[in-house]
Amino acid sequence: MEPHKSTTIVVDVGGRYGMHPSWSGFAGELLYLTFEPDPEEAQRLRKYNSRSGFEVVELALAKAEGERDFYITKHRGYCSFYPPNLDSEWFKRYRPGEGEIESVIRVKTSSLDSWASSRNIDIDFLKIDTEGSELEILEGAEKQISSNVLGLRVELLFEEIYKNVPLFPEIFNHLKARDFFLINFDYFGRGVPRHALFRNPNPLVPDNDRYGTLIGTDGVWLRKYDWVRDRYKGESLELATLKYAYFCILNSATDVALDTLMSFVGTHNFSPATVETKIYRALRRICTEYLGRYRVNPEDVQWNAARSTLKEIFNVELEAGNKYWELIQNL
Repeated sequence: MEPHKSTTIVVDVGGRYGMHPSWSGFAGELLYLTFEPDPEEAQRLRKYNSRSGFEVVELALAKAEGERDFYITKHRGYCSFYPPNLDSEWFKRYRPGEGEIESVIRVKTSSLDSWASSRNIDIDFLKIDTEGSELEILEGAEKQISSNVLGLRVELLFEEIYKNVPLFPEIFNHLKARDFFLINFDYFGRGVPRHALFRNPNPLVPDNDRYGTLIGTDGVWLRKYDWVRDRYKGESLELATLKYAYFCILNSATDVALDTLMSFVGTHNFSPATVETKIYRALRRICTEYLGRYRVNPEDVQWNAARSTLKEIFNVELEAGNKYWELIQNL
């Protein structure tokens, strides 16, 4: 059975430990397909994750169909197609012993395009965290990326912690050439510390210091919205816009989400059918709560801007005091 058009389809390549935290609070209809080639981890994911719309695919993705050696490391989070570089600063200084290879298994591979074609699905968002093979997975997803994908989260490496692994510039250039732009890094200024005393001694206290060497992080990319406008029409454009905006909010880009929604309603309206979807209702509530923060100073020009923004996008009257809480309860 094919998912409804309002369902957001996410492919997570490298699904160890389950759904990525950035999607855990998503309140729309969701089909989350997680790829995990390690048979033990795939079995664990099936056993312990009962969320509706969560599916485990025990398959390795690469550029093409075939077979590959898959290195099982002492710390299972570092399993990869690429052998770990134990002389790298990461494994030598910060994670000693964790990159040691315990076994090598032979796994079948497929391209994402081939697999998606066999399932007859169009992917909305793609997350790839495969310890070094991200670029070849992108190369094997050319059709989906050029035709469907609205946004991506991709693990990036800045140093060769695996042997002969592609680094950040290659992935950046690959996605830039396909008209995606980088909206943020999941990096808060804390890399590999060069001295042990620079690590926060109290994990209960927020650490605002910046230190260490940046070895790797996730990067979040977004399709330019003009492409979305050209690609979709009618109800499909409405739903793509909502998915696009929701992804922005999930990835700390609420400003981009609001700008996108304002751009849409400047020339279009959401249809009655779209207004009844879970994703529309969820996004309406999120934006109401976000813009409602400005009610603390109702004389401020930003409060007026927040009210007019919500009114224009969702036709909701934003008010302060008790009426705000009544509004939230009714959304």
